[in-house]
Amino acid sequence: MPIPEAVPAAPAAAIDVYPDSYDAPVRRRLDRRTLAIGGIGLGVYLLTLLATVPARIVAPLPGATGTIWHGAAPLDGGSRAEWRWSPLASLTGLGFAADVAVTGPGTALAARALLRPGRVLIEDAKGSAGFGLLAAIARPGFACDLHMQVDLARVAIGGGKQGADGRIRSEPGSCNAFGGPAVPVLAMTFDVRQTPGLAVINLAPAGERRRPFIVGGLEEKGMLRLIVTAEGAATLPFLSPPGGMKIETEL
Repeated sequence: MPIPEAVPAAPAAAIDVYPDSYDAPVRRRLDRRTLAIGGIGLGVYLLTLLATVPARIVAPLPGATGTIWHGAAPLDGGSRAEWRWSPLASLTGLGFAADVAVTGPGTALAARALLRPGRVLIEDAKGSAGFGLLAAIARPGFACDLHMQVDLARVAIGGGKQGADGRIRSEPGSCNAFGGPAVPVLAMTFDVRQTPGLAVINLAPAGERRRPFIVGGLEEKGMLRLIVTAEGAATLPFLSPPGGMKIETEL
């Protein structure tokens, strides 16, 4: 009986660990899919972790509650600010972006905000505002009973390229310096128009822009210059000494 010839063993390098020709590409696709799913999972985890940061970290206001994702804080004058974080706008704007709503006495205002270290950008601020909100922001030396309609496309304070663009209309009301008599105030329009390098400011009676009570401008670097005209001082004596005055300050 003939003895079968021995078949030489194949070299180790020639042995296909995965006999099916398509198996290795499938494994590679599965590996990439696993990495992608893992990356998405890690991103969601980090986003969720970030969203639980207390509100007082990003809004250092007394009484701030909630989280960076959805928080609220009381404002002077009885108003309340509430925000919802916008992650995509934060990423594209390289800062903390949020949709903001402010409510309070005579106030129902909505806007988009972008915060960076030393800089605040407010866009599309629209709605109604009571004087208490203005007093909480600017802290003037007088008080008013005024109702305002706000339509501001942009307000940028701090950092580079400061400026503003928009309009605020006030209805007739009254104002007084603290401790002084109330002064009737007619309807007014506050206009600020952005031009190259300068936001031009004008406060005048409604429909009478060429009778300014206050004129001035805000330079991109933050220098604010205002002039209270003689007519402005006579009509709004709580703003200025008789004859008017000039104001110059840096924001």
